[in-house]
Amino acid sequence: MSRQVALAAHPRRGNGKGEARSLRREGRVPAIAYGADLDPTPISVDALELYHALHTDAGSNAILRLEVGGDPHLAMAREIQRHPLRREVLHVDFVTVSRNVRVAVDVPINLEGAEDAPGVGESGIISQELYALPLDVLPLEVPDSITLDVSGMNVGDTLRVSDLAVPDGVNITIDPETTVATCVVPALDVPEPETTEEALEGEAGEEAEGATGEEAEAAESGEADDSGDKR
Repeated sequence: MSRQVALAAHPRRGNGKGEARSLRREGRVPAIAYGADLDPTPISVDALELYHALHTDAGSNAILRLEVGGDPHLAMAREIQRHPLRREVLHVDFVTVSRNVRVAVDVPINLEGAEDAPGVGESGIISQELYALPLDVLPLEVPDSITLDVSGMNVGDTLRVSDLAVPDGVNITIDPETTVATCVVPALDVPEPETTEEALEGEAGEEAEGATGEEAEAAESGEADDSGDKR
């Protein structure tokens, strides 16, 4: 379950690019905080503290105890903008939440026991088709992850969302028939056979070459005969 992670915020003047660049040079990340109990408020947070806050077991679903102007708010990081190459956080939207109001989150799905699955011993592989499970849950009850045991899978087996076990009070908001994992035998990489058209073209080419060769032989033979007659 998610635990509260403390994160202090400093107010900032506005949303200018110059101010944002200056904050980043100081090791801070420009952000905005808003929600039902908070008007949109430009803030900044320490980049290293934010990194640690988003790298707990809860990941981006961490429930933050965000200090804004001396007042604590429960918040979640949403709309995280990253540099396309360096992947550093450039800007964050923090949305305040209530401990008594459910939130929508995507929780990672982890497979366990793949190495023990009978299908793997029969040259099969476990293919994960769904990596995150959409949930509707109270903020302080968000699970860090959902685990699915695949150790009993045979070749051809499929496990679906309906096979997942979630804690009480957690609602799954996706079709229960959605595939999570399958056990399949990888397809062999076999070269494609020549199409009929390619085969016919090849045969026609061989016939043409053969005819040309016969004509050449005939011509050579004729020249030889002509030479003999002249002698």
